[in-house]
Amino acid sequence: AAVETISADAARPATLVVADLSDPASVDAAADRIFDETGHLDVLINNAAVFDQTTRTPAYAASGHELFWATNHLGPFQLTARLSPLLAAASHPRLINVASKGLITMPRIAIRFDRLDDPGWYSPTKAYYHAKLAQIMTAYSLALRARGMLDVACLRVPAVRLDTDRLAALPWALRALYAPKNRLAAPAEQLGEAYAALATRTGTWQEHTDPASPGKGALRGVYLDERLRPVDSPAFAYDPQARERLWTLSQAATGDRAWPW
Repeated sequence: AAVETISADAARPATLVVADLSDPASVDAAADRIFDETGHLDVLINNAAVFDQTTRTPAYAASGHELFWATNHLGPFQLTARLSPLLAAASHPRLINVASKGLITMPRIAIRFDRLDDPGWYSPTKAYYHAKLAQIMTAYSLALRARGMLDVACLRVPAVRLDTDRLAALPWALRALYAPKNRLAAPAEQLGEAYAALATRTGTWQEHTDPASPGKGALRGVYLDERLRPVDSPAFAYDPQARERLWTLSQAATGDRAWPW
């Protein structure tokens, strides 16, 4: 239904490519289809994620990685790497990663490098925000690596209103928990407008120096709220050694893919 709605007003019809981001083989197959059937890419929005509060104990993907980490970070990282040659060939390529406003409640959150798949620290909330921190750090790394050749942004998304069918499908306890929050949440259309604005903007993030905060200042403007205003990320994301360690680890976990930047 979404494809039909998009295609009704589009200059070219939309194509649906299905991928399971927790499955490296599925990510590769999706990337192959995009190369074979389209061969062109202007914008990539890494919006897909899993945040199932009913998953009280960790589940593991076929790759062996904890499911939230595999789906919310490793899958988007692999897909971006695979599609990066198409982005590099575009005249004004744009990459949009998606993080969460909930991270403001965890200013000291850090990547658990030595315990990524360890069930000992797991909760669905911890696992979700852990992976979202990685999305911010990847956006920072790519902004610095591509330096003017790729427009990189990471959107800090607030709570988004669930549609009626999805809300009704939740267990009763979660329905009761989500109902008041859902009434105050942002409508999906509002977030769609933010994505559209980022996907079509002509300006790009520009590196600059802030003597007061050299690490933070250089990255100002990559991480944005839903109104596209620059915001601060958790402190850990500004650590260049941590970002490089995350990049190296993510590369190894997704097959050491080649990047054009």
